[in-house]
Amino acid sequence: MKKAKRFAALALSTLMAAGLFAGCGAPASGSAPASGTGAVSSSQQESALVEVSVAIWGADDGLADPNDPILKRIEEETGVRLVPQNVTWDDSSQKIQLWATNGQLPDIFAGDFVAQSFYGNWIEQGVIRALPEDLSAYPNLAEHMQMERAQAAARDGKLYMIPRTTYGDITYSVLDRNVVYRWDLAQAAGITKEPETYEEFCDMIKAIIEADPEGKNISGMTQALPELIGGFVYPYAGIIDKKWVADEEGRFVPSYFADRDALVSAMQFARDMYTDGVIEKDIALAKLETSKEKYLQGQSAAMVFAWSGPAGLESQIGKDYDALYGEGSFQEDNRIAKLYPSEDGNSYYFVDTEAWSESYISAQVDDEKMAAICRLFDFLYSEEGQRLVYCGIEGEDYDVVDGEVVMKDGVDLMEKYTFKNVNSNIADLAMWNPEYWDSEYPSTISEEYRALNTARHEDAVQNGTLPAYYDSVLFLSTPLKDAFVYNTNDDLLQVMMGSDPVEKMVDDLLANYETKGLSDMLAEVNAKAAELGIKAE
Repeated sequence: MKKAKRFAALALSTLMAAGLFAGCGAPASGSAPASGTGAVSSSQQESALVEVSVAIWGADDGLADPNDPILKRIEEETGVRLVPQNVTWDDSSQKIQLWATNGQLPDIFAGDFVAQSFYGNWIEQGVIRALPEDLSAYPNLAEHMQMERAQAAARDGKLYMIPRTTYGDITYSVLDRNVVYRWDLAQAAGITKEPETYEEFCDMIKAIIEADPEGKNISGMTQALPELIGGFVYPYAGIIDKKWVADEEGRFVPSYFADRDALVSAMQFARDMYTDGVIEKDIALAKLETSKEKYLQGQSAAMVFAWSGPAGLESQIGKDYDALYGEGSFQEDNRIAKLYPSEDGNSYYFVDTEAWSESYISAQVDDEKMAAICRLFDFLYSEEGQRLVYCGIEGEDYDVVDGEVVMKDGVDLMEKYTFKNVNSNIADLAMWNPEYWDSEYPSTISEEYRALNTARHEDAVQNGTLPAYYDSVLFLSTPLKDAFVYNTNDDLLQVMMGSDPVEKMVDDLLANYETKGLSDMLAEVNAKAAELGIKAE
């Protein structure tokens, strides 16, 4: 298969004009050189390096080789030596909240926290530090922080988080929740047509379990990580649980609370799947490596995953699957679930953000270290930095031909560089790799797997429904809103695995939230929105 990929300068200029960062393309008009320290001699660099601790998924793995060529180049350009404070996809949120409480946060940490109630608390309590008000010395970072999401999350004009660009627009959010299933086993169980509805999907999984074609006592659908299953369940009832919407009366409200009947419908769907075995009984205990291994060994019929879309399957499980069952077997044996119509006939999908998760700076960071961190991000957002992180070393991993980057045949950056370790996201500290959503971006992902992402996104654009949502309200800070906590994943598991009637459990949940001040919080938020002139469409 063809690994080389050309990236036209025109495409790069278009992306830069859109406020995105193109990375491996030719230098774009208006791009700034990095504010790094690359001109300093290597001996001076070694002695002058500022150690910066960082917590991002799998940092230990990505920083395991201090002599990694990409890592060394970053150190030379920025004067920063990254020191891992490790977290995993299974424990990162809990660890970071614990560290925030006991004063043990690393200098930089990443996570999906900006829409959480404790984001405002962190600011008020002095847990996180704002970026300098004057970023003129760091032009690439300054440009990045003009992103709407960064500005919307500012407090009193100060920027407390750095968005990690994920996609070109919100429709690519569909890539953040996907379901892969064993089509070969479905066929062996007598299924002749890929499912087109939720009901057909459930019937297919039940048929696989009943037939158990490989005799492995196969179970239903698992999830690659905790808290993913809701991305399959809530769209069934048109709920986009990460967003605020306007209800029938025009009030702003979290989508989760907008329609009681829709919530009952979603929860009943989950209960039915769980009771029928479509969802595995141990779904609440799912962990990354365990879930991958179960699917790889044919012990799970389906799996909910993120990985920036189906293209991520290649490195996460596809190569191992092919090694077990033969070259090309994964794509032959497996399929990606389509968008299915909900009860109202619309096909909804998981919607989050164009910049999933953020980088934060601990309030314990002093001015010298803050300057070093700003240099680091400024370099990572520069053309040079992005090309280094996502294309590797010029002459070794790619060539520039007629102003275009051409990746060399056979190059696999994840295998070649420890910094690019498949089990680590340290290379994505500043932003996620555009190769997952931009088909013109240089990549070593095979064309076959990239095509899966393209098809998934086209399904959302052509067949999906995107309700109106209001991030201007999502990021509003009011006393009651900042203190109000709800967890759609915990609620889902509680009702799905419960024994009382679903309708009763949902009403009990809503009553409990009411005692915690739901109505008062909504009134306060809507008053604030009205004061700021925010109106529903």
